[in-house]
Amino acid sequence: MSLAPVSPSGQSAGAEPTGAYRHPWRVAIIAGLASFVDGGALTVNGIALVIYQQTIGLTPTDVGMLTAVVTVALAVGALVGGRLGDIYGRRKVFIITMAMIVIGSLAPTFATDFWILFAGLALLGFGVGADLPVSLATVAEAATDKNRGAMLVFSQVMWVAAAFIVVIVTTATGGMGRLSGQILYGLIVVVALIGLLLRLTVPESPMWLQSREERRLGVHTIRADKARMRDLLQPPFRRPFVVLMVFYALVTCASTITNAFSTYVAANVAGIPVEEFVPYSLALFPIGLIALGVYMKFAGGRLRMPLFLIGGAVFVAGLMIPVVFGFSLVTLLGAWFIASIGQTSAGEPIARMWANESFPTMLRSTGQGFVFTFGRVMAAITSAIIPALIVISPSMVYIASAGAALLGVLVGWIGFRGGRITNEFDHEQEPTAVTNGEPITT
Repeated sequence: MSLAPVSPSGQSAGAEPTGAYRHPWRVAIIAGLASFVDGGALTVNGIALVIYQQTIGLTPTDVGMLTAVVTVALAVGALVGGRLGDIYGRRKVFIITMAMIVIGSLAPTFATDFWILFAGLALLGFGVGADLPVSLATVAEAATDKNRGAMLVFSQVMWVAAAFIVVIVTTATGGMGRLSGQILYGLIVVVALIGLLLRLTVPESPMWLQSREERRLGVHTIRADKARMRDLLQPPFRRPFVVLMVFYALVTCASTITNAFSTYVAANVAGIPVEEFVPYSLALFPIGLIALGVYMKFAGGRLRMPLFLIGGAVFVAGLMIPVVFGFSLVTLLGAWFIASIGQTSAGEPIARMWANESFPTMLRSTGQGFVFTFGRVMAAITSAIIPALIVISPSMVYIASAGAALLGVLVGWIGFRGGRITNEFDHEQEPTAVTNGEPITT
């Protein structure tokens, strides 16, 4: 078989340069709509199902099952979608998954039958889970070394912005009964439909196309040769794979108490009415968005690890505020605010950067799928037991969360400090076999 010659960088002669999108930030915004839909759908589900319980007769068991099916579908979707994105390409998968999200979100917008809601939310959860690792890989491959960090952090900005918009819409429509829930789910339909139409204009990742071509021709490059799932458990990818699984699970579980249960703790521990707590919490979203915007400027530079350590310390300190000063409106808001600021540089954003940098092209979305699935399953288990633990001791829950955050930061720092894990965007194009110092060509 005749193979295309390979340059010293490992790139086939005549091939398009990797990352050759003409407008990378446009790709980042369109692909990043997955994060917007993810944040929006999860926030909507937590609110709208409560509204439906009161307006269309869902029982507590129904709400529990509908919440659970979204969680399970997200986990399965991340595994399946991540792998398919590496095998069949980013574009095919993220178009299909966004179509799933559109169809799935139509069911809770218009239906009242439990099993239609169940099927629709299962499809919505699967689509969101499958879309996320593929869309993030697309963003990373569209970027350059100078803006990759900023573009991946921007995807988290879109997640937070979606949650903020959902809370605002909820505040504005809270007295409309079932219509409020329909408006919330309808918001997901509209955004997903816009995202689907925009994604039809995004071409396939040039980096993925080149990797596929190198595999087809038998050209030996790291990104072409390392494409099997078992490669994730072999050097040099085993270390970042394990570190990311543990780090992401720990920091996600640690953030659950503030991100998902602050209002619950306010109402059930501090005796603060929900209608009093929620308006104050709204003020925290713009501050979080500003913090992420500032972090975008430093995410890809030398300050990443120092900011990671500082953010980790702030994360842990924030979770300890109610333990030290008691449970009140001020301390609960303070814990949420300070812990969220810490997570800006020591939470989800850096996990997204590390996950895309640590795996080669043909394993990039597969590896992320495993990381996201494991972390979200562990967070779901954590969410299931937190209410019972709060009854026993709310302080214990916050201390345990702070301990998980501290352990996660230590795992991330030990795993990624000092260049122990290489950036695959720098190395994956290198040939895996050479003769007399020159790449093999056939």
